[in-house]
Amino acid sequence: MRVQLIRAIAIVAVLAGIARADGEVSVRGVYYKEHATRVEQPMIDARFDAGDGGSVDAHFLVDAITSASPGSGAANMPFTEKRYELGGGFTQQLEDHPIRWGVLARASVEPDYESGFFGGRFEHDFADKNFTFALAGGIGYDHITNAGAQFAGPGFTAISEHLSNTLLSGSITQVLGKNTVGSLTYDFAYFWGYLANPYRTVITADAGLVPERMPDYRARHAFAGIVRHFLPSTATTLIAAYRLYTDDWGMLSHTPEVRVVQAAGDDLEVGLGFRYYHQSGASFFKPVYPTVQPQFEPYLTDDPKLSPFDGETITARFAVLGRAFGFEGNWGDARAEVIVEYVVQHNRFGNAGIGHVALTVPFSD
Repeated sequence: MRVQLIRAIAIVAVLAGIARADGEVSVRGVYYKEHATRVEQPMIDARFDAGDGGSVDAHFLVDAITSASPGSGAANMPFTEKRYELGGGFTQQLEDHPIRWGVLARASVEPDYESGFFGGRFEHDFADKNFTFALAGGIGYDHITNAGAQFAGPGFTAISEHLSNTLLSGSITQVLGKNTVGSLTYDFAYFWGYLANPYRTVITADAGLVPERMPDYRARHAFAGIVRHFLPSTATTLIAAYRLYTDDWGMLSHTPEVRVVQAAGDDLEVGLGFRYYHQSGASFFKPVYPTVQPQFEPYLTDDPKLSPFDGETITARFAVLGRAFGFEGNWGDARAEVIVEYVVQHNRFGNAGIGHVALTVPFSD
């Protein structure tokens, strides 16, 4: 990932140098590691002004995923694959109206998965921008195969399946005081089609290891609230958030979170955060299924994400502007950020570490 990040930083420098409109370019890198999986994700994001009140954004990323196995039945067969994603959008602020609208699209491809998504967003400000209502939605379509299982030998049976989804989101944001802002969000997602992992196998008492068998639909609901309060005397921002999730697979989760962001002068910012997560398992999840017969066990899964578990995440963040190092102009306003997270997961995945680095360079005509 280091070589890819160096190339991306070079692209940022070139784009910032030749840009002829207001905007910004960011290069980011994310590293995720748990005991059986490693993910490296370099990405580039760009935003440009486009006419009066308009802006265009685009992103490109690569996921390099290395795992002990594609599924639980191949624990000694490590594999590596890459996912490429390209996306973009357009947002327009209506002249003389407190209304914004936008569209977005993204597509990704990997050896055994192709995905596409298209969506739109509408926002309306009220009461001199003290209250904002937003509504978003989109549709997606995925194509799934098990091309990565061809190493399994002569018994390999190719599959070709599809998954569709629709997403709806509504939110309100309210200025609660001179230094306080709160927001509420509701997200709904509905998936239909192939929802199993084509590589995952499940333990059954009467048949041993068998392929995973999942419902062909899933309705998901999430409710979230967040409050941000700024303390001018110490230049401290306090953030409290809570998210409630439920779906028709019988899962229920709670995620409270607190964060503190401290400014140290005009050019430096540090932050700490703590998040707790607790979920019930899917109604059909079992460590071992007594039978493979669908009339008794219609669904079979060995996915740890569907088991009951809880966990904690500790986050440390550091951000600095280029001015702190003597740079001027666009590079003086450039922002470097480092985020380190340690995730405690009380499930079979085990604990994980996450590292995030980013460089954002603004530019103007």
